[in-house]
Amino acid sequence: MKSMLGKALLTTVAAVALAGVSAPAYAHVAAGGGGEFVASAHEPFLAGEQHGWAETSHIFAAGQQWGWATSTAVAGGAEGIAVID
Repeated sequence: MKSMLGKALLTTVAAVALAGVSAPAYAHVAAGGGGEFVASAHEPFLAGEQHGWAETSHIFAAGQQWGWATSTAVAGGAEGIAVID
């Protein structure tokens, strides 16, 4: 197991190093996100939402997740997108 983890780590480091060498000097990186949360003890209720995005010169990714719960029900979901050009 340690050997497999070591090989995976070495492969990852090599791939990141090659990507860094081949990336154009003018590449940009940007990221952002946020979240909200609310809770109430009267008629127990809580809800939350998180979202975020990140982009480079050729990759864009975004996602969000949400959920809510009462004393008798719970619901939620998540979605995302990734684009490479």
